[in-house]
Amino acid sequence: MTLETTLYKAGIDIAGVIAQLGQVQASEDREGGKFFEFRDHLRGLILSLLSNQRPWEPIARNRDQIDAIFFNYDPDRVQATDPLQFVWSLRDIRCGNRAMVKQMDCLSVNIATMKRIVSERGSLDEFVESADPDSIAKALSDPGPYKLKQVGFALALEYLRNVGIRAAKPDSHILRVLSGQCLGYLSDRPKPIEASVLVAKLAKLSGSNPTYLDNLLWMLCAKNYGDICGEKPRCHDCGFERTCNFPHSRPVIG
Repeated sequence: MTLETTLYKAGIDIAGVIAQLGQVQASEDREGGKFFEFRDHLRGLILSLLSNQRPWEPIARNRDQIDAIFFNYDPDRVQATDPLQFVWSLRDIRCGNRAMVKQMDCLSVNIATMKRIVSERGSLDEFVESADPDSIAKALSDPGPYKLKQVGFALALEYLRNVGIRAAKPDSHILRVLSGQCLGYLSDRPKPIEASVLVAKLAKLSGSNPTYLDNLLWMLCAKNYGDICGEKPRCHDCGFERTCNFPHSRPVIG
């Protein structure tokens, strides 16, 4: 049974969720020659930050309000605004997360870094296409001249996916489902870059878009979506039950 079949049997509208996430369409737009403006990149960064360690569905549902909160991602207006205004507005629509205060406080500095990338590299689009996704994500998340504050490797990849770069986001869902605890492609505690490389490899072998494959794996796990391989796995609904290591990998207590 394929991943898609498992999701269909669980009643997941795959095409609808893919459209809602927008990352596959963004990758197709980029492949078709679309140039992503500074506002597109700022939007991609902010949505990446907001996705950190929280359910995605409320953010998707409030996307228009989020666009308005951030002035449709006008970088100068965002920089000129008190970060606490963003915090209060996001809390009002229940789209915050535990790191939100720090994230909003760093927005102005991050925009300044993005503007410097433009001045040094020609455009943000030229920069994000100048190397493979993992290398760009490391440049944005590791200490260095292009480091974005409050952005780790996984969130950097999420930002890149939001502007049409084909890649995976090795978040907690993806790390768990690919680990030795579940499907067994990686060790019990894989590193994010290992998961990113693996998804790219699996996508190449299957002739699919790595962003699409990652979206499917995410749906399998995410709350308010498939939630089949979530915190409390519903193994009887999963087409990979016979080959998965769970629940045999679960520690026995007692």
